[in-house]
This record gives sequence, C-alpha cells and structure tokens, in this order.
Amino acid sequence: MNLKLYAIKNINQRVERVQLVVVDLDQSKRYPLNFVCVLPRYFRILEKRSSKFAKMFGEKSLHMAKKLLLDAAHHEADPEIQTAINKRIKDIDSKQEYPKQL
Repeated sequence: MNLKLYAIKNINQRVERVQLVVVDLDQSKRYPLNFVCVLPRYFRILEKRSSKFAKMFGEKSLHMAKKLLLDAAHHEADPEIQTAINKRIKDIDSKQEYPKQL
C-alpha cells in the first residue's frame, strides 16, 4: 500500500473544517476511488481502537498517523491545512512525551 493523506476542506455556516483522509495511491490516483479511511481527529480514538484507522494499524496507529502527518506537512502549501496537520503532530508528540501512568 502506498498511503498518503488527502485534505478536504468543508465550509459549513462560516466555519471551515479540515478533514484528513487516508488514501492508497496504489488503488487509484484520484479521490474518492483511493479512499481507505478517515484519520481520526483525536489521538484518544487511536488508543481505544474504535476507528477503522486504529483497527487497520493496531498498536502502530500513532506511529503511522505521525508518519503520514509528517509526510503531508512537507508537501502541503495551504496554510489552513498546514495548521491542522501541525496541530495533530503536536497532539501526538505531547501524548508520546507524557505516557499515561498505570
């Protein structure tokens, strides 16, 4: 699988929201034909394994999410999408810095 992130900007009632989806470029070069799953907005969803993304990548979900985000950050020119990507990278970094104590 050749996975990449694809950003979708939704404008609804003057609020703009960026949704990041995972696509497989081996399936097709065009969205939505290459859609795999949505990248969860919150890393807690990855930990609970309650999303398709988390079920696909299991314990490597956070690592895969960060890898896809970093790759997307290097190629994205739109400042709003770049901000959304950087926020998610920062969230993952803060989670990895301070693991939950048992």
